Amino acid sequence: MSSCGNSNRKKKIEGTQHILMRTRWKPKDDPHYSGTLELPTDHIYAYEVAHEALKREVFEETGLHVKVIEPNTRTETLTPHDDATFGFRPFCAQQQLKNGLPWISFTFLCEVEDGKFIEQESETRNQKWIPENKVEALVKKSPKKIFTFHLAALTFYFQNR
Repeated sequence: MSSCGNSNRKKKIEGTQHILMRTRWKPKDDPHYSGTLELPTDHIYAYEVAHEALKREVFEETGLHVKVIEPNTRTETLTPHDDATFGFRPFCAQQQLKNGLPWISFTFLCEVEDGKFIEQESETRNQKWIPENKVEALVKKSPKKIFTFHLAALTFYFQNR
């Protein structure tokens, strides 16, 4: 099973909440979903703390730095033996149930510092801030335009904001 970290990046622009979305572009590796909108996301390395993975991936995928992670609820690191563990609460978790990769993903809400996007042309295109109401309309009226795995996180967001 793979695990990946998702971040639903949000930002207020002229008083309106926006979500950072991008076009998934993997025509050879994933032609079925290429062209759909997705949240920036990637994998957590073995033994990497989820919150640190989120910060690293946000920067690697977008060029932006995380200021705030919500929720930021976690236990201390526990080391009763020659090991370590901690508990954390993401905003939501989602699981792929059919086709695709057998992923489980944790989604956090985060705010980022203003900055210039870097583009990852090999896997994505057209990163942009989209007003929340437009993303919500796509989720409800045109869900096929959203990468299915991220549809659950966005649906959860709009049900629980």
